[in-house]
Amino acid sequence: MIALLNRAALPAVAAAALLLTFALVVLLIVSRIDTLVDRAVTLAVAGRDAHWTAEIERANAETNKRIADQAQAALAIETEANARVRAVEAQLSELETANAALPAGDACGLGRDRIRLLPR
Repeated sequence: MIALLNRAALPAVAAAALLLTFALVVLLIVSRIDTLVDRAVTLAVAGRDAHWTAEIERANAETNKRIADQAQAALAIETEANARVRAVEAQLSELETANAALPAGDACGLGRDRIRLLPR
């Protein structure tokens, strides 16, 4: 009876061992695939992070260049405005000097000489 049971159980035990081995192999393959997918996701995320970091740095560099260009333009405008102010002040100083040099500086009203000093 035991021999018959051993003979009948042997294929079942072998099938169970084969099935268990197959299950372990499938589990190892799935674990390996899961590890590979995790690595791929990590690399993809790192790649996208690097891409967007580069985009942000490029945008910041462009913004800084625009700020520098605007500051340079503002400085040029300020320099030109200061030159114009100095020219007008010099012209006014010359006009005041010429006016003071005219005879009868205490006369009331505008004389012909003072009217000639006015810019046309």
